[in-house]
Amino acid sequence: MSDGRGSVLRAEDLVGGYVPEVDILNGCSVHVDEGELVVVIGPNGAGKSTLAKAVFGLVDVRSGRVLLHGEEITGDSPHQVTRKGMGYVPQRENVFPSLTVNENLEMGFLAGDSKHLDSQAEAMFALFPRLGERRRQRAGGLSGGERQMLAMARSLMSEPSVILLDEPSAGLAPQAVADVFRTVLDVNESGVTVLMIEQNAQRALTIADRGYVLEGGVNRFEGPGRALLDDPEVARLYLGG
Repeated sequence: MSDGRGSVLRAEDLVGGYVPEVDILNGCSVHVDEGELVVVIGPNGAGKSTLAKAVFGLVDVRSGRVLLHGEEITGDSPHQVTRKGMGYVPQRENVFPSLTVNENLEMGFLAGDSKHLDSQAEAMFALFPRLGERRRQRAGGLSGGERQMLAMARSLMSEPSVILLDEPSAGLAPQAVADVFRTVLDVNESGVTVLMIEQNAQRALTIADRGYVLEGGVNRFEGPGRALLDDPEVARLYLGG
């Protein structure tokens, strides 16, 4: 939950996209305060995943800016953004299937101290017990939900202050979706600030401190998660109500 200590992450009036002269983002803004779990929902093509990629340095930002702990990081490479304390879990191809769970975690470790590597991996197994049971198993043999847990754990190996999750429940069976959402809550409650892009709007808003609804690359609605769930206009347009 937000404790009022200020924004960890701010994206202000972002305009940009994948192809020159074709903007997917048309001036959207989000902010995430320390300790919050904030979700971004909206219809297909609204710019949700593009927003996450722009924040992380994977999409060109033609105007607007991104700040992490008050420092502008607009235009920084993903490697630089990671070093400054942001983790990112893409929707697809987010694990190395031929590597074991242990080896995947090693790939997310930034420091050089092997003792710290071991202790950080054990911290991940405490947070994700199912991964601890499968630490020597190749990631390609994991279930979809377990892969998402591994992708989150690998991103957390660098000890980010904020993590971006791009549709972590996409393509999962209902029980796996429930497991992943519980895991997201566990990650947030462990002290990591979370910005989550999610298609499962109703479930996402249920666990969110705050939410944003994007449409056409701009903010359409924003507010506390419960307030958005209870808003009849949001329900009618985006929640099937």
